[in-house]
Amino acid sequence: MKIESKGQYIGISYRALIIGLFFVVVECLIAPYNDYVILSVFSSGGHFPVAPFFVLTILILIVNIILKGINPKISLSPQELITIWCMMCAASGIPCSGLMRYYLSTFVAYKYFATPENGWETLFYQYIPHWRVVHDTNAIRAFFEGISSGEHIPWKVWLKPLSIWTIYILLIYFVMVCLSVIMRRQWVEVEKCTFPLVRLPVEMSGRPSGSSLLNSFFRNKAMWVGFSIPAFIHTLNCFHAFFPGVPSIPLETWLDPFFVSRPWSALRPFKVFVVLSMVGFSYLLTLEVAFSLWFFFLFFKFQCIIGSLLGFRITSGPGVQWTGYSFSAAQEAGACMTFVFFALWKARHHIKSMFRIAFRGKSGTFDDSDEAMPYKLTILGLIGGIFLLVFLNHLMGMSLVFALLFVLFLLGMYIVLTWQIINGGIPFINPSFSPQSFFLTTMGSSRINSSTMTSLLMHPVSLTLDLREFMMPYVMNALKASDEVKLKRRHLLMAMGLAMVLGLFVSYYSVLKLCYEHGAIYSMVGGGSYLMYWLNSIFVSPPTGTDWTNTGFIIFGSIFIIFLTWMRSVFVWWPLHPIGYTMFSSWATFQLWFSIFLGSTIKYGILKYGGLRVYRQARPVFLGIIFGEMVCAGMWMVVGDIAGVSTGYKILWF
Repeated sequence: MKIESKGQYIGISYRALIIGLFFVVVECLIAPYNDYVILSVFSSGGHFPVAPFFVLTILILIVNIILKGINPKISLSPQELITIWCMMCAASGIPCSGLMRYYLSTFVAYKYFATPENGWETLFYQYIPHWRVVHDTNAIRAFFEGISSGEHIPWKVWLKPLSIWTIYILLIYFVMVCLSVIMRRQWVEVEKCTFPLVRLPVEMSGRPSGSSLLNSFFRNKAMWVGFSIPAFIHTLNCFHAFFPGVPSIPLETWLDPFFVSRPWSALRPFKVFVVLSMVGFSYLLTLEVAFSLWFFFLFFKFQCIIGSLLGFRITSGPGVQWTGYSFSAAQEAGACMTFVFFALWKARHHIKSMFRIAFRGKSGTFDDSDEAMPYKLTILGLIGGIFLLVFLNHLMGMSLVFALLFVLFLLGMYIVLTWQIINGGIPFINPSFSPQSFFLTTMGSSRINSSTMTSLLMHPVSLTLDLREFMMPYVMNALKASDEVKLKRRHLLMAMGLAMVLGLFVSYYSVLKLCYEHGAIYSMVGGGSYLMYWLNSIFVSPPTGTDWTNTGFIIFGSIFIIFLTWMRSVFVWWPLHPIGYTMFSSWATFQLWFSIFLGSTIKYGILKYGGLRVYRQARPVFLGIIFGEMVCAGMWMVVGDIAGVSTGYKILWF
């Protein structure tokens, strides 16, 4: 095994690269069938996906023990284990919600869901570029309904649209990588973000001391105490799914029946959901971050009550998603876009140094030799990538000015959502706002021409709205993990790049094959048809101008995040962190607020009554809770895949 070294950092081995690519292929072949046909535990859900973690666990607890029994020198090193995990994470979202879940339906839904009654053909067909979509009627029908016996999958009809869109997708991934390299030093070394999602894989991958087969993490009894909690609960609930006579421990309770009359009905939907792994992640957060995440969710619900009392009509417009409303999505948008300016402003000195190093040679006390990409490539790649994305969106129908605004807004979303994940330990993220909701609110349909509107609302949902598995957080977490195990960032990033490209092409094959053999089971759900119905509604309705009410909420959100940031910088005692407000009505906080409340409350009690020593002693318990739930989810996923049917019990089902 060849290992290159530079100081204390080492490069990836060919063995880790081959194993990682092998599991990427397996993952992208199996994940769509597992997630949306069998309806088993999501193998790739969120930014702490089950499949990569379960493979990491198998490699450590089974494969490595066998290899050490044969010859300790041939066992997988921490650097190799982290490389495999990072490569799988980079590809995990591509075959599912990170791209394919909604992506392919945008090529065919325009015709499949068109009827003489809705008149889509006359409304917006003329604004769709010919190369943008599939035109073969039989291929479109078979995509949603499945092919008949003896028919073949019409691969050729997909070649042209997918070829151009593949360039677009890979370009977006590359721009996200550039953004990650630019923000890495600021977030990792200056702000020292906590990166909670990285902690468990890194500790699991640690090298054992002496002749031990397992490292200190697995030899810690407190960790196994934590492991036993989700293991017991999920095992009991799994048996209950098969044998209803067996008692269960419910982890989810809907509160909607208690909120029937006004104004309390405005609180719906509302539930208490215990995600045990999130309780564990919350223990790793700072108290102000954890407190703010659940506090601002309740603040959002308080706003709903006030709005109901004042007689406001609480609605959701185009592009507003999940549990959010137009007023809350507007506040999130204003807060998040303002935060982007803060993030770039705080990183201004580093960005200036990057320019000096890139175009004048080495400068200051650091250079770019240890970065994931050379600064010159990073800066030119980002600028060139933005212009190419603008150009491609223009080819798809957007005006040049709007395309530039759209791309910049989208990249701003990627930055702030990545910051939320690396600070808040959120295993999946989904904002209430989107580019569609923002531009329709601030500009109105009357200021967006028909061609631009069509392109905007036909843009793949997985890149604009449903961002639960977008690429940038995987890259940022990987760069942090590489530091923890002394792995060359540049080598790891190249391996992840290979995983992205290979994962994309394998996912094309697996998802198209799945759709034509089983029908587009999941592509119809909120995918290509969702925004097209909004597009239809916009075209048949009178043109609208700026929605000044919700634009006011955008301005309010911007001012309020400035206030929160200022208070936090001036007063040490200020308990509210801006992160909570930037996602206060998102799907993630709706699902996880109570788990975060539990984890942070337990941590507060331990710190107050036990001190720092007890906090450190209890830490393995909470890592064990995360480990236990992820192992249970992985085992239940494997059971479903082997049985070929839904097991009836969902773990980490968001």
